[in-house]
Amino acid sequence: MKIVYFSYPYTDNPKDRTEEIKTFVKLLLENQKGFTPIIPHLVFDALYNFPEGYTHPEFSVMEYELISRCDIVAYDPNEVSAGVRWEISFAEWMGKRIMTFEELIHNGI
Repeated sequence: MKIVYFSYPYTDNPKDRTEEIKTFVKLLLENQKGFTPIIPHLVFDALYNFPEGYTHPEFSVMEYELISRCDIVAYDPNEVSAGVRWEISFAEWMGKRIMTFEELIHNGI
């Protein structure tokens, strides 16, 4: 069972962005087996009330820790924000496998 961290933009529209990534992961779970998703939007939103425009720099340590425990970091190259770039950089630095959402859909986990 692989753990997949789903990196996706957030700050520009937290509610809609969270719904977009939830929809994608739900569809992926219907068609792919053998992975446990980590959606940081849900992890942090469930615990904290972010003010509008919040960029969460102090959460980077927690994001780093989540990524360190994952097998794969997945992202959509058409939806890259500053936060996604940080998460991908963390993953690269740690030597984690990085996949695009399209690769996950077509090639599996």
